[in-house]
Amino acid sequence: MSKEETEKARVLAEKSTLLAQLGASIYHQYRIGQLYSDELKGYATRLQKLDTVLHKLNEPFNSTTTCTCGTTVSEADVYCPSCGQALTFLQLNRQDQSCKQCDTALLQDATFCHVCGTRNREEAT
Repeated sequence: MSKEETEKARVLAEKSTLLAQLGASIYHQYRIGQLYSDELKGYATRLQKLDTVLHKLNEPFNSTTTCTCGTTVSEADVYCPSCGQALTFLQLNRQDQSCKQCDTALLQDATFCHVCGTRNREEAT
């Protein structure tokens, strides 16, 4: 590879890095509600939808855990099928609110959705 080709490759790599950093910064501004360009919002909305799809693909099909009695239970269960214990510990990290963007159940005290990053409540001032 010639010096010119090497330099061109270096400059293109640096440009790619800067474009990725710019994109990440713009996406962050979108997620916290500080992006005002309609064109950029369109790109960010598409990225957010992809984040939601990726999250769903990464979740196990039927998420399970274990009751205190040792029985395997689904996170959708309310009571243990073996001992009848209320499985309230499965819901401790959830709140009764869903994300306004992707409809995922929000984690307790979350300001941002853990799936798509959308701000769902204002920070206390």
